Amino acid sequence: MDVLSLAIGFLAGVAGTYIFRFFLSDNTQTQKSTPAVIKNDVLSEQLWRIHEKLLKEMQQDLRKPEFQFHREFFVEKKGWNWNRLGLHRHGPCLVYFIEDHIDLPQQLDALAREGLVTKVDEKKGQFQFGEKFAEWLRRK
Repeated sequence: MDVLSLAIGFLAGVAGTYIFRFFLSDNTQTQKSTPAVIKNDVLSEQLWRIHEKLLKEMQQDLRKPEFQFHREFFVEKKGWNWNRLGLHRHGPCLVYFIEDHIDLPQQLDALAREGLVTKVDEKKGQFQFGEKFAEWLRRK
């Protein structure tokens, strides 16, 4: 086997692998990186109407100077002992209570499906705001 046929075989294998991975890759991840609420004003108004109480509370929290750059938040019941999860180890944190919002877990699941929030740790009830979503809330 000569060097030229070996090089051509190698390049054909690399090209075939690249083409194979391109067609099998999940392109939906790139589409979810920009939240839908930013793309479409009609959708943003609809989202605001559906989740108004929760979004207003989130908006008020993110407009406070001490929480301006916070992106993590927790979902808890009012009777739970916060120290069991170590929530105050790193200073103040944002917490939304299940009792204050009707169907809070389902609302957060809907926001997560739109790519606006991310579940960080389901066991702790820890979530994270998307950066563009946080900016949208502060501007609204």
